[in-house]
Amino acid sequence: MKGHFSKLHYSPGLRSIIISIFLSTISLPGRPLVQSEIGLRNFEIKKHDINNVELCISNFGKFGQTQSYSAGGWWPRGSEHNYIFGAGPCFGTIDRGSGDTLVSVGYNPIDGTSEFAPGIKDMDPNDPLAVIYIFPELWPPPEATYSMAPQQSLSHQDSWCAYNDLDINYHSPGNTWPIGLEVYQTVYAWSLEYSQNMIFIKYEFKNVSGGPLKNCYIGINADNDIGEEYPEANDRIAGIVKKLFIIDGDSLQIDNLVYQWQDEAEASWTEFPGVIGFDYLQTPWDLVKDADKDSDGILDQYEKDSAYYCTNLPDSMWDVDFDALPDWRDPSEIPQLGMTAFKRFYTGFNEPWRDANRYLCLAGYNYKTGVYEPWDTAASPPDDQRYLQCTGPFDLEEDSIVVIIIAITFADWYNIYLSPDSAIVQVDDKAQFLFDKNWLLPNPPPPPNLQCIPGDAQVTLIWDNVAETTPDPYYEIVSHPGTSLYNPFYKKYDFEGYRVWKSRTGEIGDWCLLAQYDLTNGITFEDSTEVESLRIKATDVGLRHIYIDQDVRNGFEYTYAVTAFDYNYLKQDTIDSLGNPIQIPEPVWYETGKFLHTAVPRREPANFIAGSCSVTVLSGNPLLSEDLEYEIVYPLAMKDTTLFAEFASIKYDSSSQKAVYTFYYRNEGKNIRDSIHIYSANQNTLFDYVTIPLYGVALDLSIRRDSLPTDESIFERIEVVSGAYPESLLTPSLPGPWASYFAFWSYRGNDYEVHWISTTGRDTANSVIVIDAMSRDTIFYSPYNPESSHEYDSLADGWCFLSLLGVSDTLVLYGAPAAVYNTKYLYINGGLVGLKKGGFLQPGDILPRSGELWYVYADTSFHPAPANACFEVNLTSAYFDTLTSRQLNVKVVPNPFLVYNEWSTSLDAPKIRFINLPSECTIRIFTLNGELIKTLRHHHTAMSSETGESVKGGVGGDEWWNLISETNHEVASGIYIFHIDSDIGEQVGKFVVIR
Repeated sequence: MKGHFSKLHYSPGLRSIIISIFLSTISLPGRPLVQSEIGLRNFEIKKHDINNVELCISNFGKFGQTQSYSAGGWWPRGSEHNYIFGAGPCFGTIDRGSGDTLVSVGYNPIDGTSEFAPGIKDMDPNDPLAVIYIFPELWPPPEATYSMAPQQSLSHQDSWCAYNDLDINYHSPGNTWPIGLEVYQTVYAWSLEYSQNMIFIKYEFKNVSGGPLKNCYIGINADNDIGEEYPEANDRIAGIVKKLFIIDGDSLQIDNLVYQWQDEAEASWTEFPGVIGFDYLQTPWDLVKDADKDSDGILDQYEKDSAYYCTNLPDSMWDVDFDALPDWRDPSEIPQLGMTAFKRFYTGFNEPWRDANRYLCLAGYNYKTGVYEPWDTAASPPDDQRYLQCTGPFDLEEDSIVVIIIAITFADWYNIYLSPDSAIVQVDDKAQFLFDKNWLLPNPPPPPNLQCIPGDAQVTLIWDNVAETTPDPYYEIVSHPGTSLYNPFYKKYDFEGYRVWKSRTGEIGDWCLLAQYDLTNGITFEDSTEVESLRIKATDVGLRHIYIDQDVRNGFEYTYAVTAFDYNYLKQDTIDSLGNPIQIPEPVWYETGKFLHTAVPRREPANFIAGSCSVTVLSGNPLLSEDLEYEIVYPLAMKDTTLFAEFASIKYDSSSQKAVYTFYYRNEGKNIRDSIHIYSANQNTLFDYVTIPLYGVALDLSIRRDSLPTDESIFERIEVVSGAYPESLLTPSLPGPWASYFAFWSYRGNDYEVHWISTTGRDTANSVIVIDAMSRDTIFYSPYNPESSHEYDSLADGWCFLSLLGVSDTLVLYGAPAAVYNTKYLYINGGLVGLKKGGFLQPGDILPRSGELWYVYADTSFHPAPANACFEVNLTSAYFDTLTSRQLNVKVVPNPFLVYNEWSTSLDAPKIRFINLPSECTIRIFTLNGELIKTLRHHHTAMSSETGESVKGGVGGDEWWNLISETNHEVASGIYIFHIDSDIGEQVGKFVVIR
């Protein structure tokens, strides 16, 4: 009979019988409870599947096994080819009181059980929060319950859970007892080509035993079965403690690696089986006073001492591997124990069962002979076997944490390399590099910070721009030419858009997508998510930082999230049409997880007085005010102040052939609080952007452009204000043959003063000073020649004299035969002024005189480009009127109260609601005979369940009562009287309770 009961393909019920017979046959003192037999729903197994590796994980210690005791580690994804039948961590120590050996096992290879239970110390394993949190579907773990849990995702599919060994019920009776451990398990998986065939598990073991733990060891107990081990077992195992490989000219230093393969094909597989490897990336520290274990010139006792680094070492030694992590906190730069033993066991009931024997194996001993034999690393003959990959010893002080990180890697080797190690070490080297570089790979942008503001029959969502302003850290790795990872296509700032989500429960599968917003930058795409309504779509719709949900009902709780997604380029090796190897950009995009926030819409207080807002043009083209609207999104955040909005500088982006305008939203001190670059080409465009709210007011930019180029002149007429030059010779000239080249993006829509000057000292003028008549800006000379196409459009914001072939800052009158070089036009910000009815100047022509002033009028039928205008945004704050008496209209809902009402989430939590209350008041509730049974103090603010901070107006004019009296008793059915007492008025009313 085989020890791997599940490989016999028995039913779950039959397996249990076989397990019982098997355990009784070898006369064990007892067996731990099997989690699936206990029936607790939070003994959970979920699957990672973001890349080529499909791996089942649990929240009670084991991984690579399904709930039904079948294999749960497959590669490549979708093939259903199993490589892991079951695995898990184990922790051993010597009891400080009795001196006995204790080992807590995450996976027992004989019966598939674990000695860990979900949750942290003193937590019920059935607690709804004792589950696996996996990004992005269920993320992040609740910080209030798990202060140690990560709140930001690291990979494309993080998972996190906690479990402990404190419950004696999960330990083998008479054999093993709890040590006192909490384990925090994190799994990382990336979907990039570089990391397709690897997955990482991080274990943080915390000592919660109440005292120090001495002589500790940690091991990974693995039963890695490639394909079927029945009826013939054919797996082979080997280990690498430390070895140098030279493959294709690359030197790879490999250590702490165990790998498994087979030399025979699997009958049911179309391809030859690959090789699987387990590598210890991080193990406990190996620090000995006055030693230098890693030969880096730093004594071990200073390896984690930041003060020593800063005081005694140059800053060039603070981060020697350039991974943005100081070396005193960088595990890859601190000496570690590494793999200290590797023990292999053949199936045949020879695995150590008792803690004493398990501990001996962890320490590197042959538990049968007592001989120290730490290394079973030589390649084994084919068989069905398990192994224990160990590290230690170390001591763990009370409330301290030790960290273990393993990489699980896969590779094809058959008909590629002579031996499987040549294949697996190359993937392992990439995994090691990723760890050494502090996990720097492309990731989603950080999620925006969301605030949910309840209102009357609406909830307003407001979020910040942290996702837009945070650079992608991976850029620092791939932006250096000459390095192996150099990627010329990768962008430092890759934010693309937001998605707004809503749920009634916050649970997976209960989310609906409310809206998608993305930058107006010419990037459009749609992902291939199976459900079309949930796909990421970039359509150049524009960005917003607010969303108002009016599909809500007062008194009901709603859950929201806003995610951010990016758009970047990896490099892809390919062959061009001539057969030459080239690299091309490969688009990728990633989205953050959902950070949950809740809100309950409610009435406004009865004495609430709304604030107001107005916009005034300070300078620039008043028509730009049509592009600027305001939205009051958080009335109680308003204050009596003046804010500023500014359409500022113009630049031309030659790479995209678009103009770039900059918009600023400034506070009362004119400090920038939000900004956006607006891209616009010479065509009909619309740019939409809603700013981050400032004092509760957001600005909505709806920038439109006319259909340009055009055959019409953007100047209406030219007036000679002072001087003798005949106006009859002046004309607002048409672009003519240059129309397709003119940069109309520089058109301000303003009038201009043209002041003629002489650079020669003569009375005849030969140059100009151009002033924007609205903004009073001086327009500077810029040698823009539309004949040179868009290559020089960056120079179009300015003035110059033009001929067909020449540009100058002074009039040119060469005469025939060089007439094509003579001045023909005065160019000003996208428009032309014909100086001689559009003809070429010649010697003897009438010329302006020094001191003359011309006025060039813009054609107001053209909408101006968004630049050079400033606006005041004047705010008047909302407030609560506490001085004016008024008639109150407080109501109780539902009235009459029934046990089965829609506001009560359960029969155990009945509640009613007082609405239309003033901002501050006292509610007293009496029986009909006048007995006071409850007093409620109403205040319009509330405490945020996410942050614990006060939320202005979070309660508004509503107040809940749970029908519990001052004496903590449920009120009976009957008629009750309420009295409202406030500074602005009183009210008495009745309501009915029916139970």
